Amino acid sequence: MPFALRPEDLSFPDRALVRLAFSRVVPAPPERVFDVLADHEGWTRWFVDFKKALVTGAVREGVGTTRRVWVGPMVLDERFIAWESGRRFSFTMLESNLPILSAMVEDWRVAPVEGGTRVDYAVGFDLPGWIRPLKGILLWKFRPLFEKALPNLEEYLRKS
Repeated sequence: MPFALRPEDLSFPDRALVRLAFSRVVPAPPERVFDVLADHEGWTRWFVDFKKALVTGAVREGVGTTRRVWVGPMVLDERFIAWESGRRFSFTMLESNLPILSAMVEDWRVAPVEGGTRVDYAVGFDLPGWIRPLKGILLWKFRPLFEKALPNLEEYLRKS
């Protein structure tokens, strides 16, 4: 893919140009929630506009795992920077088919609570300078994907 992104670490969502954060208690144990997150191909069942995932490296699990995902019009190459079974699942973007991001990290944290699992989901991203004036339009288009992730995950967990 022609557009390299700046790989970032787990602190990035807190310091990114754009930060989205969501929390929800879902009716499943942390291990089950993590298993759903770790099912790369299964994201098509609950994440809006997620069309396909393909693990691109030799391993399917753990820090350093890489995958290519198709979400809406974007194709993104990702590398996992946290993989703590039953606790944390995070990745940074490495490349994209579209030049609209300069860096991005998704950070999923799960913790047991009464009634199930609290899921905290943070997304941080930076935009190239030329597209920053269009930040509002991009958020209008892409924020609903992220906003619907936890309600859709909860519904998927209830049905499966």
